[in-house]
Amino acid sequence: MADLPVSPNAKYLTVKEVAALFRICPKTVRRWIAGGELPATRLGRDWRIARTDLKALAAARGNRGLADVL
Repeated sequence: MADLPVSPNAKYLTVKEVAALFRICPKTVRRWIAGGELPATRLGRDWRIARTDLKALAAARGNRGLADVL
């Protein structure tokens, strides 16, 4: 996982970046946000997801490898 699509120092990620990390469609990330499964902050028209919240979600979903990288 050397080619992460996001900066390792970024505190917040976009929906597109989260989708790339999980290898899922951005629509799925938006569903997680709408369903309350993934906390996010709205900035204008875009969502930002805190890296700490993303790490917790990855661990809860059993994706320990991704949780360790985040």
